[in-house]
Amino acid sequence: MIANQRFGHPKMKNKPTTLKRYAVAIGAVMLAFGMRYGIYGTLDNRLPFGFFTTATLIAAWYGGLGPGMLAAISGLLIGDYFFLPKHETGTAMSEPVRTAIGTYALTNALIVLLFWNLHSRLRELQDKLGKAGDSAPKSK
Repeated sequence: MIANQRFGHPKMKNKPTTLKRYAVAIGAVMLAFGMRYGIYGTLDNRLPFGFFTTATLIAAWYGGLGPGMLAAISGLLIGDYFFLPKHETGTAMSEPVRTAIGTYALTNALIVLLFWNLHSRLRELQDKLGKAGDSAPKSK
């Protein structure tokens, strides 16, 4: 009973809904786009994905795997379309563009996987605490 009072029972914990988790991901990407678009003239084609990495970090921390992946992929597509030099389909991209895309993809994949691992371990811990609290003797 003490474990439930101190840490909260996993079933009673206020977990964000799926809609809220994805809304935070979309909102973070939109905010990142707005900020990056607002300073486009200053940065031109430099740092096309910098703000989107932060959006992925927020989405993965708050929402887990799905929202984190949504933010990462959305950031990649939006950053490529709006903030990289135009390139034709079937033509080779320049080395700086390939490097920017590769760095973004690797960094964000790592962010999402690490937060997914963190969320999984927290769920396991909550389950263990819930089982320990359920098996504890009840006081009268």
